[in-house]
Amino acid sequence: MTREQHLVFCKKCSNRKMDMQKGIICSLTEKQADFTEKCPDFKLDEKIKNDTLKNIELIRPNKQRAKIAQILIWSVMLFDIISGISSYLQYNLLTSLQNGETFSDDILNANDTREQIVGILYIVIFIASAVTFIQWFRRAYYNLNLRTNCDHTDGWAAGSWFVPIISLFRPYQIMKEMWIETSKLIKLKTPDFNINNSTLIIGLWWALWIISNYIGNYVLKNAFKAGTIDDLLNSTIGDITMSTIGIPLAILTVLMIKSYSSMEEKIAELEKNE
Repeated sequence: MTREQHLVFCKKCSNRKMDMQKGIICSLTEKQADFTEKCPDFKLDEKIKNDTLKNIELIRPNKQRAKIAQILIWSVMLFDIISGISSYLQYNLLTSLQNGETFSDDILNANDTREQIVGILYIVIFIASAVTFIQWFRRAYYNLNLRTNCDHTDGWAAGSWFVPIISLFRPYQIMKEMWIETSKLIKLKTPDFNINNSTLIIGLWWALWIISNYIGNYVLKNAFKAGTIDDLLNSTIGDITMSTIGIPLAILTVLMIKSYSSMEEKIAELEKNE
């Protein structure tokens, strides 16, 4: 057992005291903790016990929010596929027009109508997905704040998505903190429990999110000033690219939510058993 794991128990023990040089030591042995598995003199501090119980009572269920967020993200991915197909059809139409082919007004209007319907439905489902994800994200961070000292408040977990510049890095920092700190809490309570605490999935998720947003902003700007076939082609290519990136982004987001939700359930189970 590591020194850090010793301290987790010592900080909760009523026999602890503070030494200016050694830090937390045992008032019975006058030494730093040296037990290997369990301290025979451990006695839970009643104040800490009561504070812990109060915090556990404040923990809010988050499993249902995780499920809803995953379902809506899968829905966004479905519309990414539909949008990509629709944009590809428009790309072929625009390429043909650029090469001098002519089409009836009915065909051109049908293309515009299809693109508008797909675009509106995509925006609606995307907004719904974003709202449910942030609701899950905020509650997960709120619960973690009750279990340990986090770097930010749960309000920032929601608000950081909407603040310019900060939105480029703060949500990533919070998600990474959630992943690492929850992994630590589980390992401290069950050292032998096999858990993957790699944050690679979070890095990939955030990289795709930033790229997708950059392309989305480009497409949005071009949509309002598209006056030529070349402008429309560039905008359509951007749509296809964004839809293509949206597929792995959705998969990674669902995997991340599912993995973290499992960690939340595990820590809740351990707290219940304690």
